[in-house]
Amino acid sequence: MVQNNSEVINNEKPVVKTENPAKGVEEGRYRLVGWAVDTTGRRLIDEICQIAAYTPDSKFSQYIMPFSDIRLIYRRRHSIRVINMGRYRMLKDLRTNKFVKTKSEISALTDFITWLEQVKGDATDGIILLFHDVHKYTPAMLLNLSVDMDKCANTTKSYTLRTMSKVLLNKDEDISSAVTRAQTCYEIVVHLGQSEIQDLDSKGSGDCKGNEAHLTNLVKTIHKSSFC
Repeated sequence: MVQNNSEVINNEKPVVKTENPAKGVEEGRYRLVGWAVDTTGRRLIDEICQIAAYTPDSKFSQYIMPFSDIRLIYRRRHSIRVINMGRYRMLKDLRTNKFVKTKSEISALTDFITWLEQVKGDATDGIILLFHDVHKYTPAMLLNLSVDMDKCANTTKSYTLRTMSKVLLNKDEDISSAVTRAQTCYEIVVHLGQSEIQDLDSKGSGDCKGNEAHLTNLVKTIHKSSFC
């Protein structure tokens, strides 16, 4: 937080004192959850058309029927589009060429919050959503942390999710779906978290449940902005 009081030294410009500078997540017991959304566009007024989340023990995925059509660039990016059939509107997955089941936004978000409560477990201080959006295609999160940029600055200059997946996970998958992106975000953080513990063999990525201390420490100590 920035204090309003200031000092004038030698008739120069006021020096603003700062207290409690912005920092990472506070100490506590958290659970990490991979998270991704597909939207109709990048403006704040645009709507969510799919929401997905991932933990090793549980997954969440729900399509949402938007009131407006999906912009062309986002149809291509997420491989979904709205089909108007007379009085009815349906959402179609262009990868499978099949219609998908949808819910209203309020119903889908209620289900998502219920799911988060279920996977929270003993994380008494809350859940940290791991989200990747280098190009700001989705409206900004409340708190952005540059986990990938902080840990991989010496090994890569591109921080797209596809590049990070290739470099760190040796995977080359179609990431147009929010489901795949949610899992990939989680797996990248788990991979980066291995460097936070000395015994690399003691906890493989498949063993991590998202509440391990080394993973929480990795996320809560980052101070930059871009990857949450």
